Amino acid sequence: MTKATTQSGTRSRNRNLRRNALLDAAESVFGTQGFKKTTMGDIAQAAGASRPLLYRYFSDKEKIFEIVVDRILHEWNEVLIAEAARSTPGTAHTLRLVLTASLDFARDRHVVRGLLARDSRSALADYSDVIEQGSALLRKLLEDILRTGVQRGDVRGDLNVEDVAHVVSAVFLAYADHIVSGDDEDLGERRVEAILETLLHGLIVVPNARRADA
Repeated sequence: MTKATTQSGTRSRNRNLRRNALLDAAESVFGTQGFKKTTMGDIAQAAGASRPLLYRYFSDKEKIFEIVVDRILHEWNEVLIAEAARSTPGTAHTLRLVLTASLDFARDRHVVRGLLARDSRSALADYSDVIEQGSALLRKLLEDILRTGVQRGDVRGDLNVEDVAHVVSAVFLAYADHIVSGDDEDLGERRVEAILETLLHGLIVVPNARRADA
């Protein structure tokens, strides 16, 4: 490896580190102030960087916001995939792990609440493809889990897996939004259990019923 190649690699790594540090700062500021109140100067200050440096990496606040949201969605997806891969007693338990992990991620990442503020939602409307991408990731994961459950015999085989995954993801995301927004914080755990019971009740094959059908 030549000296020039080594230097080029070092510059590239340093650039990536600076870019990620700027995005971390932007995530924090958006989470605290929301989209509308945040300025490029706020982000630069939070990152300990100059505005000219920030503009070298990102053209405007809207672009940073889009990247921050996209990054959060991908991190969220990685968490859910890891939960879905865990060994469990059955499909119901796997679904519980995935849906609960989804809600925990949103609650633990304080920025999510800021992103759900009214002005941030307006900004997110311009990035419907990014939000739809996140919803599609959850639906696809749920489809895979349900198909495996059908094969194992603990999920009803008479249901359309794609339709069920769409309904489950839509209902759970809507209620997760409700909790993360702070509208139901005190009753969160109890309501989460209730919604899980409601969602899973019509999907899972009851052992006694399965034996009776045999």
